[in-house]
Amino acid sequence: MNSTTTRSFPQPAREYSPGNGAGYLHSAAQPDFSLRDFWRVLKRRKRTIVVATATCLLLALGGSLAMTPRYESVSIIEVNKENSDILGLDALPNSVSDSLDYNITLETQANVLRSDSLAFQVAQQLGLEQRMASLRADSLFDNDRLRAEHDRPLEKAPLRRCRISRAFQRALKVKTVAGTRMIEVHFLDQDPQLAADVVNTLVGDYLEQYFRTRYQATAQASEWLSKQLADLRSQVEEAQAKVVEYQKQAGILGTDEAHNVVMAKLEELNKQLTAAEANRMLKQAGYEIAKSGDAEVISTVGSSNLLGSLAGMNSNPLALLQNLRAQQAELKAQYAQAASKYGSAYPKLIQMRSQLQAQESAIQAEIGKVAARARNDFLAAKRAEDMLRASFERQKAEANKLNDSAVRYTIMKREAESSRELYDGLLKKLKEAGVLAGLRSTNLVVVDPARSSANPARPSYPMNLGLGLGVGLLGGIGLAFAREGLDSTIRTPEQVEAVSGLPAVGIIPELTAGSGWRRLAKKPGVDCNIQDSASSRLAESYRALRTALLFSNGDAPPKVILVTSALPQEGKTTVSLNSAITLAHQGARVLLIDADLRRPELHSFLGTPAQPGLSELLSCEAKLPFEAAESPKVPDLFLLPVGRHRPNAAEILGSVRMRRLLDGCRERFDFVVIDSPPVLAVTDAVVLSKSADAVLLVLRSAQTGEQSLLRARDLLRRVNAKIAGVLVNRANLHSSDYYDSYRYLNGRLGERYYGAQH
Repeated sequence: MNSTTTRSFPQPAREYSPGNGAGYLHSAAQPDFSLRDFWRVLKRRKRTIVVATATCLLLALGGSLAMTPRYESVSIIEVNKENSDILGLDALPNSVSDSLDYNITLETQANVLRSDSLAFQVAQQLGLEQRMASLRADSLFDNDRLRAEHDRPLEKAPLRRCRISRAFQRALKVKTVAGTRMIEVHFLDQDPQLAADVVNTLVGDYLEQYFRTRYQATAQASEWLSKQLADLRSQVEEAQAKVVEYQKQAGILGTDEAHNVVMAKLEELNKQLTAAEANRMLKQAGYEIAKSGDAEVISTVGSSNLLGSLAGMNSNPLALLQNLRAQQAELKAQYAQAASKYGSAYPKLIQMRSQLQAQESAIQAEIGKVAARARNDFLAAKRAEDMLRASFERQKAEANKLNDSAVRYTIMKREAESSRELYDGLLKKLKEAGVLAGLRSTNLVVVDPARSSANPARPSYPMNLGLGLGVGLLGGIGLAFAREGLDSTIRTPEQVEAVSGLPAVGIIPELTAGSGWRRLAKKPGVDCNIQDSASSRLAESYRALRTALLFSNGDAPPKVILVTSALPQEGKTTVSLNSAITLAHQGARVLLIDADLRRPELHSFLGTPAQPGLSELLSCEAKLPFEAAESPKVPDLFLLPVGRHRPNAAEILGSVRMRRLLDGCRERFDFVVIDSPPVLAVTDAVVLSKSADAVLLVLRSAQTGEQSLLRARDLLRRVNAKIAGVLVNRANLHSSDYYDSYRYLNGRLGERYYGAQH
């Protein structure tokens, strides 16, 4: 049962631009590189990645085996903060800056351990020039200058010092442990005991140098302070003597310039003057009240401080005045009562009026006495105030004079105090230095001394192999993407459409060994004849190609189909044969013309003679119309072989007789399939394309490059050839390029489906 499969192809993603010379195509939509594309590249180039990884692993293993075993010894030193405050002499604040300074201190001590001076000292103590394997190996290449320095001291042998320094620094590693106060000292050597001896000697020399440096610095500071104190003490004594002498001359008596006798007296006079001024104002107010002569007002304020001095007299006028006014009030009351009862002519009323007049005279007399007394008090208070004010002014003038002297006194006193403070501070530092000079610093502690190791630290096989694996993987992936970037071959129909702008009319899978299909003839690289397996995946692919060709020109299918390729060895001959077979399977009369006059092959595939054929017809050695030989295996399939070889193939194929031949074939056959040479190799296919109804351009997957496809397309378009599309031949459907689009075909279901009998 024959079945035809119609496939739809996406529109080309690029458009042809004839003004770009070679026909470069601009991408209409450039897709992003996704993770799936990344995985496809890795799968496609997995052999490159595997080879690169295996190579790096082998190199790492070989390098590790070739390395001489080296042993490592480690010592750990704890660096505490400066312990000068062990006796409470200093107070160190706890702040972020202190921690930063401490980190700097750790790095400083680590650099001291890496110094050349310590390295030379250890080399001399342990005789490293004779014991270290690296230095012994270097001695094989000693030159005359090194041999001349052999008997000199190390300090006078620059070449030896340089060689020792290089070898020592290569084997030494000093590092600080993050987040701790620890410094690790590592040393590598072929002799495990020598490695331990070097580390312990280096740490010991470092501690001794550290202690000696601190002791010398402390002793020098103590000596310098002692000299400075002697001079400073003389300056302090001289400044203090000047202060005392000037204090005497200026008359500054007291603890300082602000607290002395003059100032104390001025303050006391100021207080007394203030009190006298207040008393005078009080006496003045009382006098003004008494002078007014108002008995009622005088009696009212008599109990206040305004007239308080009158109350202390033996004969108190205020009390007498108040009694007189009380008697007067009583008489007035009696007089009013009697007047309302007896009348104004009553004798007793006349007597009472006389008493009231006498009482009023007595009151006025007492008021006069009160006014006179208040005036005397006011005058006395005023005289006292004036005296105190005069004394205050005199004392203030004396104080102002003293202040002028106090300015200089203050300056001299401050200078003396500053000198004394400096003297006291230096004296304290001298005492501290004296204490520290007698102590050895204990802020460096050897936590773990170095010991000889039983197992070599180098080479580290896990580390080397892991490094080789990582480098191999990264290098392999990089090489894979580099090859992918440099690879311009076309693999999929999508790439065909994106690159050339031509439709991909089909895809022919590549047959694997052991598939049960035989190879044709003895031609390498040519896939099998679909006549041998009509229900195979290969046959179905050619049926899809047949469908695409028949519908490539709308309702009028092309009758003359030219099959060509860009380069040789792309499978165009096989495609021509199998395309003709699929057309014949429909019951149509199909003529297969072998137009490759240089390398004919179709006659060998069908087992027919090569002569006479096309070359004889075109060279007028045979008459038209001709009789084509029918294939014994495929009904309705006829073959016109190539005939005898001709040197002028392009001229023959482009002749008028060739066009007449094709016109006659159109009438006698339903379809004519022409197998032509490659486009880029010779011009035969370009000449024939002008007479064809459709041109099928065959491309071999993963072999034909983009430029080859574009060049072939441009050559055909220049002669207005009707290119039906591009066929992707020998595509590996098991590769990652076809995983998504042909997942079903790659699985077991596809195999069983194509292997089923219908």
